Amino acid sequence: MEINTINDLFLSDSIRRRFSTFILILISLYGMTIIAYSAEPPDNIIKNGDFDNKLDQWHHWTHENAAALFQTEGNKAEPIVGKNAAYVKINKAGDAPWQIQLYQQPFTLEKDTIYTYSLWGKSEKPRNVRMRIIHQGDPWTEYAVQQISLSETWKESFMTFKMPVDDVNSRAGLILGGEKVDVWFDHIRVYEGKYVADIEGAEPHNIQPADKLATTWASLKY
Repeated sequence: MEINTINDLFLSDSIRRRFSTFILILISLYGMTIIAYSAEPPDNIIKNGDFDNKLDQWHHWTHENAAALFQTEGNKAEPIVGKNAAYVKINKAGDAPWQIQLYQQPFTLEKDTIYTYSLWGKSEKPRNVRMRIIHQGDPWTEYAVQQISLSETWKESFMTFKMPVDDVNSRAGLILGGEKVDVWFDHIRVYEGKYVADIEGAEPHNIQPADKLATTWASLKY
């Protein structure tokens, strides 16, 4: 599993618009470099990943030991794309990270296919969250997981992984408990292939994987 992140990228108004394409062709002309773009970005398996329809298609779960409010926020959140970002106000952190979750399900992922799960996130002060892909239902097999660090500035994080099985009941989720620090998310994507930047100015770099593929529910209780 290849895990990647884009750290501490401050988005000014000039780089907030989305790319309509993703293949970069560099052309040198009279000492000037011209950047051209071709092809369409990959199809997003996630529905309403930009939260333009508020939390439609999204689910959330909070353990009885925790308390959180799930909603969307408009201009105040300075969304990466569109008019809204997801906002999770954490009133009680719970006893473990898994006790607060935001996720989308079900969707189909195919065996031996490479996928990328990417998102933009920030928090009211520095904290960690986990992004993961699992099977929705017993035995809750975990296909890809990574802890990411958030701060007050939007940044993009992504992980690229190869599916070990066919799964028509896949889930993409965020594990948010354990820290009483509010979080925001936007432009969440799951798509076939390796990472594709579609926000101007975003430059990814690699970090090392933290977990193994295809673990089960017992390993999720951290």
